Amino acid sequence: MQITSEREALEQVLTAIKGEPLVVLISGHPDPDAIGAALAHQRICETLGVPCTIAHVLPLSHRENRALVKLLHVDMTQVASRNDLAKFKFLSLVDTSIAESTVELPADLKLMTVVDHHRPSGPVECPFVDIRPELGATCTMYSEFLQQGLAPLTGERRDDARVATALVFGIQTDTDDFSLASSADFRATAYAKAYCDTDLLARVGRRTIGAAAMDVLGRALANLVVIRDFGLSGVGNVPINDRDAIGAAADFILRREDIDTVVVFGIVDDRIDGSLRTRSPSVDPATFLQTAFGKDRDGRPYGGGRADKGGFQIPLGVLVDCDDSEALWHIVEQSVQSRVARVVPDLDHPPRNRHIEPVGALPGKG
Repeated sequence: MQITSEREALEQVLTAIKGEPLVVLISGHPDPDAIGAALAHQRICETLGVPCTIAHVLPLSHRENRALVKLLHVDMTQVASRNDLAKFKFLSLVDTSIAESTVELPADLKLMTVVDHHRPSGPVECPFVDIRPELGATCTMYSEFLQQGLAPLTGERRDDARVATALVFGIQTDTDDFSLASSADFRATAYAKAYCDTDLLARVGRRTIGAAAMDVLGRALANLVVIRDFGLSGVGNVPINDRDAIGAAADFILRREDIDTVVVFGIVDDRIDGSLRTRSPSVDPATFLQTAFGKDRDGRPYGGGRADKGGFQIPLGVLVDCDDSEALWHIVEQSVQSRVARVVPDLDHPPRNRHIEPVGALPGKG
């Protein structure tokens, strides 16, 4: 069979494992683009006779994402160890090209497909790889697959509306309400929008800010350090369910007229967690974060990103057992600042010491 498109190649790879259990493992905290892409991938798999389970390791950390899963009845399995993945033979990745690093994968779990719109940090090897950084969302790619005839939306299947709604919301959120959308993103949205549940889309997209997220934003503003057009702010301890408040704070600070790039970071559970936002054409988030924070022992970057945003996670290691939250934060703040100074040299002089109360007590940190 001659392969003439990505859609045909994906179909061939999945058809070859018909009847075998496959898992779509979402990396990081599941977001709308990853959830929508995973749901569409599951639809394609099941149409081709491949039993498919959507799984994640880290919890849903934003109320919009929890609402998306609840309202669309998305069946997702949270896994904690390799034993939870032992029943699967094959693995698919969506919205990432690197498997979740916080769980050890079974040695016999074979990676079959990667579909992503982020630029990879290195070569990606598996039977099917489709990576298109020029697109605003991975959901755009899956909307194209469906439109090209691979498990197409028709309005006749029970799950048409929920898959379409998830795809539209995924594109909407990852393109910042379409402000960063490409022509392909708009075309993909137009196709899925015809089948989505507009009432559910409105309910899912209703943006509210919780009290904890407001606290994180307040700390980010109070502790902002500005060097020329760059901003850096630490927010202390953040409950894992409010992790997305770090990114939201970075989004807000970027609206300040004299800032083109901002990094906001805090302690989330057992790691340093941070977000980068930029509107500077000369700043590549992936390069910035990899230069600042490097890679782990396995060669995987601690940070990555796309054209205008990125994120990083660095394990605290033995420091996680520190009972002195103020001392721990001081170490983390100085460490992040010194790392970022590799890219922004004028940050080599630390700001005044600050005491930051935890936003919600964490075990061993409060």
